[in-house]
Parts: sequence; structure tokens; C-alpha cells
Amino acid sequence: MPVEHPWTGKRRCGIVDGVNAVGILLVAGLVLVPLAREYADFRRSWGLGRAAALGITGLVVPAVGIGIAAAAPLTAWPYAQWGVTVAAALLVYSLAVRAVGAAIEPARALRPPH
Repeated sequence: MPVEHPWTGKRRCGIVDGVNAVGILLVAGLVLVPLAREYADFRRSWGLGRAAALGITGLVVPAVGIGIAAAAPLTAWPYAQWGVTVAAALLVYSLAVRAVGAAIEPARALRPPH
């Protein structure tokens, strides 16, 4: 049974809403699960507190913003645009985490082992 889309007003099949919700949940899981593991790794391996680990994990937000900006010229090719967005975000996030790791390494070396 076709229903009206809330934003465009176009009619579409009702199953599309369920498929959209599943797609969003799937993508959220693909993003949030690795970030939760990363957070836990910062806490466990690096010995960081909650706020510090959350702050480092939160570097993913500006990294995605940089990825979006880097891919902006590719709007005519959506698949290429998303590919460049993801690749640039991963690169920037990795570099940022390495820089933070290098900056806190001297302090971690001075701490006695658990």
C-alpha cells in the first residue's frame, strides 16, 4: 500500500520505511561498534581516563568533516564522493590518533606498570 513520503510528498511503498530504518541501524552498527572498541582500547592499553579516551575517540567527528570537505568536488559521482569521504576520514583519524599517541608517550613511559 503506497504511503506519502513526509519530506517530498511523493507516494512510495510502505516497506521502504522499514528498509531505510534497517539500513540506518546497520550503518550505525558498522560505525559505533568499532568506535566503542577503540574507546575501550584507549582506556585499557593507553591507560586513559574516560574523558581523555572519549576525546580521542571524538576526533572522528572532525576527521569526517575533513573527509566531506575533501570529497565535495565529487558531487557528480556519489559513489566516488562517499569513497573519498571515508578514505580521507580514516586517514585523518589515524594520523590524529598517532599524533596524540606520540604526544602522550613520554608521560606513559614515566608511569609505573600496573
